[in-house]
Amino acid sequence: MTRLAVSWSRAIRWEFWPAWLFYIPVALYIVVRGLRSARFLSFTASNPSIDAGGFVGERKDQSLLVLAQHAPDLTPSVSMIARSLPEPERLVLLNQSIEHLGFPLVIKPNVGQRGRGVTVIRDSEQAHAMIEMAPEDVLVQGYAVGDEFGVFAYRYPGQREVTIYSITHKCFPEVTGDGVNTLATLIMANARARLISGLLWQRLGARLQDVPAVGDQVALVEIGAHCRGSLFLDASELASPALVAAITRLFDAVPGYCFGRIDLRCPSRAALTRGEGIQALELNGVTAEAAHIYHPGSPLLAGWHSMIRQWRIAFEIGEANLKRGATPTSVAELRALISQNSHSEQAWADFQEKFHTQF
Repeated sequence: MTRLAVSWSRAIRWEFWPAWLFYIPVALYIVVRGLRSARFLSFTASNPSIDAGGFVGERKDQSLLVLAQHAPDLTPSVSMIARSLPEPERLVLLNQSIEHLGFPLVIKPNVGQRGRGVTVIRDSEQAHAMIEMAPEDVLVQGYAVGDEFGVFAYRYPGQREVTIYSITHKCFPEVTGDGVNTLATLIMANARARLISGLLWQRLGARLQDVPAVGDQVALVEIGAHCRGSLFLDASELASPALVAAITRLFDAVPGYCFGRIDLRCPSRAALTRGEGIQALELNGVTAEAAHIYHPGSPLLAGWHSMIRQWRIAFEIGEANLKRGATPTSVAELRALISQNSHSEQAWADFQEKFHTQF
């Protein structure tokens, strides 16, 4: 009965629908708009410096390493460890990162979407195991503290400042111990946490039988991805000239970046409005979502309207970049990226199952 209740609660909240179901009208718009465009895949030129504009399979080193080089004050330190290197060399690079960054740190796939494979590492044993088990190239990134936000912004070629499209405050569900009930019981008693209980059962494993002490705050989610259980709240009211200036600096630091969502951490909502203390974690491309649409209770039609408007802008920027000499991704190249991404997704799913079993 509890499972049925949770399933029904998720079914009547479109934010928990399967992606394919929500995207039906959006996909239809993309096809129609593509047929009207000079090049069907012109949207892939919206970010000329990123693979396929960030549609699928883009490499994070194309943005994060460049960002760390050009604006080191706006992003945590990051380095890449290639899977092709012999294991001893990979471990040497890892130990250098640990010495430089300390713990916790974040290890993430160089190619990944929706938080897959992103892991917060808290000790050397975990770090070494991840490098040994990781199926592909990874980035080792410093752990940034503070509140997490997704700022979706864009600018047309020739435009000086960015336009902020949306701001999302990413909140991580947590429960408070009472010294009596197990973590599993506390989760099922929490209105929001019970909706992601399926994810939490897989992730927490044996910890579900722990009994948190009175007053202990137990964080259930550490990664700011909706599919990983984070709560997304519309925070568009935090936009300000100071924030526009800070986001413009991030765009400037990655030449050719024109459209997408920057996931970042900042000390507080007030600091974000002042454009202070920003640490960019990810630069996402054309398929990134203006995640404010997942604010609980947001109307479905409003979500569709926002996504379609977002794609209209992507096409416009891509077409403008084509006129300036950018080259769109071909159908064959896009199919290859999609195929590679599918294999990568399965590889990281297998990794996560093994890794979470061990830790």
